[in-house]
Amino acid sequence: MENNKKDPNPPAHKDEKVISPAPSPVEKPAQTKKGNATSQKSADSKTNNNQSNSSTNSPVNNSRRKAKPSSWWIRLGVLFSLLVAIVAIAACYWLYLQLDQQSNGQTQLGQNISEQVTQNKSLKYELQQTAMAANKRIGTLEQQQLNDTKAYAKLAELQQSNKQLQERVTVIALRSPNHWMASEAEYLVRMAGRKLWLENDPQTAIGLLQSADERIGAMKDPALTLLRKALAADITKVKALKTTDITNTIFELDSLIDGLTQLPLNRVDENFADNKNTQQVTDSIDDWQQNLARTWHDLTDGFITIRKRTTDLEPLLSPEQQWYLVENIRNKLLQAQLALYRFDQVNYQQSISLADKWLQQYFDLRDPKTKSMIESLDKLAKVNIEKISLNKFQASPLLQQLVIYGEIMPTQEPAQ
Repeated sequence: MENNKKDPNPPAHKDEKVISPAPSPVEKPAQTKKGNATSQKSADSKTNNNQSNSSTNSPVNNSRRKAKPSSWWIRLGVLFSLLVAIVAIAACYWLYLQLDQQSNGQTQLGQNISEQVTQNKSLKYELQQTAMAANKRIGTLEQQQLNDTKAYAKLAELQQSNKQLQERVTVIALRSPNHWMASEAEYLVRMAGRKLWLENDPQTAIGLLQSADERIGAMKDPALTLLRKALAADITKVKALKTTDITNTIFELDSLIDGLTQLPLNRVDENFADNKNTQQVTDSIDDWQQNLARTWHDLTDGFITIRKRTTDLEPLLSPEQQWYLVENIRNKLLQAQLALYRFDQVNYQQSISLADKWLQQYFDLRDPKTKSMIESLDKLAKVNIEKISLNKFQASPLLQQLVIYGEIMPTQEPAQ
């Protein structure tokens, strides 16, 4: 700046010549850009060096050196560059602060989001638990409501049944005592049918029918003559039935089954019976001749014995075979019992016959127990199993009419 203030053409010294400096061939105009400032300075330095070299021969040029003025545009460019650099640095620093602040904000936001996600998960779990509890409670309430509905329906049904029962009791209370006796007679007839068809007990059925007839007779109602006539016909038909005493027959078979293990098997008699006419030898010496004759007679008579057997000689059975024999006979007697329950005459006769055959073949026929069992089997073999041909009672529909309507319908006739 000081060079700019100096006069570019100072007055020459009195003793010195003024030599105008030759323009430098390498001098460049001042309107260069900022990037050429350094090259301009280097060119000026080279020009000064050349002038110094050339001034060695000229003392005037060495004593005075003309200073080159710097362009204000270069300084302005440098200043502008500095301002731009400062502004850029400030902008970078501000941008760095903004980015750091934004990074911190994003980090804080990420933490907040993580916390929010965790909180959302917790809330979701709580909502699920609450929903499950609510659904469970709803299911319990629905089941309770269903049970209450069923209970109310059952209560209504019971109330209706109670109402009908009260009405029926009221109707029955208005009836005469004869209706009670008619109901009792109808029950007795039903029981007689069960005894006859289910238990094959005609004797008990006859007694029940007679009791029912007594109840009807005690009512002393002439309109019930047709009913009593039907009861008398039913009693006569039941008495005419020829039925087998199934219960007694089964008990007899049970007793035979229990006595099988006590029967002796058929064995060969190896012990010869003593002759009852054989005279004993005396101890007297005087009877030596008679004793000698008796001894000789016993020796000659008992030396060879011939016996006759009309049946086949069976070999001895082993204990295992004896057990199987007894079990087979017991099985046949059990089959006979089953045939009795089924009214199967053919199987009953076959089972009894086969058991009798095995007894006579394998057991001792001289034993009283064997004889008694064979006689019992022969008696049971003659049992004739007959089915009950009576299917229904004539008095049953009449008794039903009497119980329901209180009288016998005139158009109803007893079933034939």
